[in-house]
Amino acid sequence: MLDRVKGVVVDKYPDSLSLSVGPVALRVFVPASLLGSLSVGDSVELFTELLLPQEGPMALYGFSTKEERELFRKLTKVPKVGSKLALSILSHFSPEELKAAVESGDVEALSAVPGLGKKLSQRLILELKGKLKEPSQVPSELLELLLSLGYKKREVEKALKGLSFQGLSPEEALKLALKRLSGETLDRET
Repeated sequence: MLDRVKGVVVDKYPDSLSLSVGPVALRVFVPASLLGSLSVGDSVELFTELLLPQEGPMALYGFSTKEERELFRKLTKVPKVGSKLALSILSHFSPEELKAAVESGDVEALSAVPGLGKKLSQRLILELKGKLKEPSQVPSELLELLLSLGYKKREVEKALKGLSFQGLSPEEALKLALKRLSGETLDRET
C-alpha cells in the first residue's frame, strides 16, 4: 500500500492535484484547505490513503498530517459517509475543530458541510463521539518506568492527562509525573 508520496505539484484541479513522482504523475484528492495552500511547482509530502471501491475507479487521497488521514479513515467507516463527503468535512474543519464539534454534539456546525444534513450529522456524532480522543501523550519510556514502580496504566494516564512532557529530560519528566501522581498541583498543564 501507499503510505506516503513525495513529489512536485504539476497541476491543480478543483478537488485534487497532480503530483509528479519520478516519471509518473499521480492524481491525489486532497482537502480544499491543502489544495488552496499549494501552487504548481511546490514540493509536498502527503500521507495517503488508497481506496479501491467495489464500483468505479480507485482513488488516492492525500493529507498533510497522519492525524488528518486517521480522521478520514474514521469518517469513511460511518455509514453513508463516503470518501468524497469525508474529504468535504476535512475541507471545512481542522482536525481540532472537527473533534470539538463531534465531542460537543454540535449538529448545526456539522450540518453546514454540503451533503451533511442534520440526520447524518447526528449519526456522525453518535458513531464517533469518544472515538476521536488523542491517545495517551505520556512518553512510552516514562509509562514503562511508572508501571515498574507499581502504578496502574489507567491511574497514570488519568493523573497525567493534560501534562506536557515536551522538552523535558527523562529525569525531569519522571519528577513531574511523580509530583502529579502524589497529588501535588502543577503549573505545567496544557
